[in-house]
Amino acid sequence: MKDNIAKVLPFIVGGFIGWLLFNPPAFLGPPGPLRTALLAAAGFMLLVAFIVYSIASSVPADIGISPLAGPVDAGIGALAGRMRALGFVEAGPPLRVEIKPAVTLVPFVHAGEPVYATVFRTGTVPAVTAFDFVSILDGFRGGLTTSADPRGGTLPAGPGAFRQIRDGASVEAAYRLHLEGVAWLRSRGLGVKKVSAQEFAADFKAAMKRQHDGFRSAPVRHALIALWRTVSKRHPHNGPLASQPGAEPQVRELQTGYHG
Repeated sequence: MKDNIAKVLPFIVGGFIGWLLFNPPAFLGPPGPLRTALLAAAGFMLLVAFIVYSIASSVPADIGISPLAGPVDAGIGALAGRMRALGFVEAGPPLRVEIKPAVTLVPFVHAGEPVYATVFRTGTVPAVTAFDFVSILDGFRGGLTTSADPRGGTLPAGPGAFRQIRDGASVEAAYRLHLEGVAWLRSRGLGVKKVSAQEFAADFKAAMKRQHDGFRSAPVRHALIALWRTVSKRHPHNGPLASQPGAEPQVRELQTGYHG
């Protein structure tokens, strides 16, 4: 029931804001520039508040994960097969990740490289099936995530959170890009830790907790940045780390311990 509500809530909120702006009730006063401005401001604040709520629901402090009851989607199965062809093995059974709405996730760990991978399907309407690759910096000071979905760059990255996004890349191309990113980090003195199937759940929870803490430190700022990036379809994480203007400053912050 909660999942169903979460699926339709964006449409309900969007519809209410649209109704408020374009068909306001008479008790809000006579038409005029002042009422229009006030309604626009109210609609914008409501939108930002809903974005804050949505982000908070997607990055809880203690995320719940449990074995999935039922079969996985065919789209997940196809991507999972391509992961196996790259040397990944399942890091456990398919999982249900308890955000709003819940996500189906298949975890992987590489047999020889310090890389986790996930194939997942969101519970949103419409649903999105996607994948990413993750390596964790030594000391859990951050990590590198590589994906093919630009929505992965919507939220601002915290200290040490490196991202590479190549829109529409294949699983194979994104994996090659990820290994290049790991090599680039190592060349800057930032090693990555070994990964294992036994540690996947703990590492996943720790990464989500880190993202939650970053959001809690400035929720409105996160919401405004997310809104701008969604509307503009722009983010600062395109392509390899070597070509991202913000990557070198991030490295220096980790090397010096200063987060400006």
